[in-house]
Amino acid sequence: MLKDIGRKILRILSNYLSRHNKLPNLEQLETMAGKRKDQILQTLKELEKQERIRWENKSSVENIMILQAWERDTASPRSPNISRGSDYWTMY
Repeated sequence: MLKDIGRKILRILSNYLSRHNKLPNLEQLETMAGKRKDQILQTLKELEKQERIRWENKSSVENIMILQAWERDTASPRSPNISRGSDYWTMY
């Protein structure tokens, strides 16, 4: 189970990557998360220990590789059981 700050940072990284095709730098991450640099770095180290991210070159936050962007205890955000509404057009 992730702490709130860990979940928040992981979601910020994942969403930023999907929208911009790159990861934010540390200053952008500070602004988006509303946390101090030391808190963010500590949280990133915890996420790395939990094997949710891989961060080999710690000189930049932009070198992070996201391994898992959601909670392990719950289903993935895009569960195949959820109807997307496309059935409506094919059934009638």
